[in-house]
Amino acid sequence: MQSRRLQREEGSLSAPFWRTSFFNLALGAIWILDGLLQLQPYMFSRSFEIQVVRSAAMSLPTPINAWFLTVISAYMVPYAKLLNVVFCSIELVTGVLLLLRKKFLVIAGNVLSAIWGFLIWVFGEGFGGTLTLSVVHLNLSYPETLFTGFPGAALLYALISVFILVSFKKRFLKEASRLTAILIFGVGALIQLLPQFFDPRVQFSMFVSSVLMGSAPHSLVPYIVKLASWAFFHPVVANVAEIMASLSIAFTLILNKKAVIPLSAVYLAFVWAFGMGFMGLFNGVATDLGTPPLLFVLVLCATLAR
Repeated sequence: MQSRRLQREEGSLSAPFWRTSFFNLALGAIWILDGLLQLQPYMFSRSFEIQVVRSAAMSLPTPINAWFLTVISAYMVPYAKLLNVVFCSIELVTGVLLLLRKKFLVIAGNVLSAIWGFLIWVFGEGFGGTLTLSVVHLNLSYPETLFTGFPGAALLYALISVFILVSFKKRFLKEASRLTAILIFGVGALIQLLPQFFDPRVQFSMFVSSVLMGSAPHSLVPYIVKLASWAFFHPVVANVAEIMASLSIAFTLILNKKAVIPLSAVYLAFVWAFGMGFMGLFNGVATDLGTPPLLFVLVLCATLAR
């Protein structure tokens, strides 16, 4: 009887795989939502190609940039609607596989999540801006930060899936996620020590960009503008507060304290709302949920995984 029970466990996500099942469910749900967002009318429009795909291509290194722009013109533009359906299908299939309880299906889902996430990070997000380390807005150029999507949501999909896959054999998920989260929040704080972020124009741009890009919900716009104006007149205080928030999360992760969950939830919710305008989720222009929700899943992996 015991041997039959162990055989059943080997083919499902019960012990020893239960320790990753919650994170598979979370990742799967986000992939499904991303796939559904890809079906919005905006994704089938010319604006999507110009504003999202071509802007991401500009963040790629010069040789890759030239090749990718050629691919866009030759293949993606003529078949844009068909490709969008294909991309949507891949994301929906990935999400469904991650929600299922069979071990081999979940493994397949994580493999697909890792591969597709990496491809999106490279070609859809331009390496998340980590190579150019620069965004240009309001005629200002400054490095990518957590407020502008550093290091890229798609990279986090890929990393979390890789960590889960390795954890099927070893208890790797918790420690790998903790070290990765410490690195991301730590580097995010260090980037904001650069002189640009003490410039009032940059502080204003970081907050108001989601309004000007049309991604912020209309009801939130007045509050974002007020916050951007405050940051403009108090750039040092604003930047120090942003740095301290990132560092506090990093140090709480180093100390391995579960207090990091509410701490990161509040900070990432603030970044998601006031820095990114919820990525256009409520305005019909979101392609995905953005970096903050994925970072929070990473924090949960770092604290709750076993």
